[in-house]
Amino acid sequence: MGIQIVIRAADIAAIESTLGELSASIEIFPVHDDHFGVSIPTRVVDDLGEQVVFGSLSRLAYFDLWAGRWRQPKPRWKFW
Repeated sequence: MGIQIVIRAADIAAIESTLGELSASIEIFPVHDDHFGVSIPTRVVDDLGEQVVFGSLSRLAYFDLWAGRWRQPKPRWKFW
């Protein structure tokens, strides 16, 4: 199953730079002001794996349409 989300970001370029090569395989479109829709096809999820896709998305604030809730970006630093 594909993934449909809404990302909160300054612009499409910010999303593309964060997602890197993944952005070439997905559809990104403006929704409203600083919100962008993202559609990730099933083929991409199957090829890369769900963990890889959500790992890339974890660096962005996004609304998971399937879960019905916002997910905040994970911090880049770790404490151990």
